[in-house]
Amino acid sequence: MSWWPGWNSIEGAAKWGDIFFWAGFALLVLLAGCEVLSKVYAWRKDSLVALRDEMTVLAQDVQARQGEQARPEAPRAAEPTPQEGEIPPTRVAEAQPEKTAPQSNPLPRESEPIPRTSEQVARLPERAPRGLTEAQKKAIIAILAQFRGQKFSVICIAGDAESKSIGDQIASVLRAAGWQLPEGGIAEATYNKEPVGLSLMVNAGQIMTPSVLRPVAMLVKAFADAGLMQRDGALADPNIPRDQIEVRVGRNRGPT
Repeated sequence: MSWWPGWNSIEGAAKWGDIFFWAGFALLVLLAGCEVLSKVYAWRKDSLVALRDEMTVLAQDVQARQGEQARPEAPRAAEPTPQEGEIPPTRVAEAQPEKTAPQSNPLPRESEPIPRTSEQVARLPERAPRGLTEAQKKAIIAILAQFRGQKFSVICIAGDAESKSIGDQIASVLRAAGWQLPEGGIAEATYNKEPVGLSLMVNAGQIMTPSVLRPVAMLVKAFADAGLMQRDGALADPNIPRDQIEVRVGRNRGPT
C-alpha cells in the first residue's frame, strides 16, 4: 500500500485521513438529501396523476354534455288538453335562449345549465343565501394561485340580489388569487331559460386543452369543496372567449 498518497508520511496520512472523513460525511449528507428529494418527487407524481385523472373525467363529462346538446330531439307524443283551472305545462325546449347583459353584453349561449323558465324556477325550493367563510376563501386562493393570470368573467341573474352578492364574493376571491377579471366588473343577464346554481362555461373548442382544463378542474374542485356547485358543473359553449372561464351564477334554488 506504499503507493497510496501520503501513506509513508505522518503529515500526508493525517491530511488524507481528514479528506476521506469529510468526503464520507458529505456523501452521507448527499444521500440523505437524495432520499428526501425522492420522497418529495414521489408525492408530486401522485398529485399530478390525480390532477390528470380529474382533467380526463372533466373532459369526458364536457364532451358527453356537448354530444347530448347536439343530438336531435326525439318526437314527443301529443300533450293532453289541460282541464279547466289547470295550468298547462311549459315547454322548456321551445323557449329559445335570449340574453341581454347591460354591462358586458355577452352573446347568446348555445348551452344553458339546467334550463328552466322563470315560472319553473319560482316553484323550486329556495335555499339559504350562499356565502364563503374566511377559511373557504383562503383555501380557494391557495388552490388557484398557481394559475395566476387566468382570465375569468362572472355573470349573475339581473335583479337577483343574492346572485349578485355571491358573484361579488367569487370575483374578489379569484382576484386575490391573481386571476384577471375584464373591465366592467360583474355582468348581469336575463334568460328565457334561467340557470339554477353555479356553473362554469368554457370555450367548446378548448375542452381538451390542458391550459384551460387544469384551471377549470381545480376551480370545480375548489367551488365543490366550498359547497357552491356540483363536481359536474362545467359546460362547453362556442360563444365563450378562448382562454377564459365564465362563472355563471344562477338562481339559488334546490333541485326538484
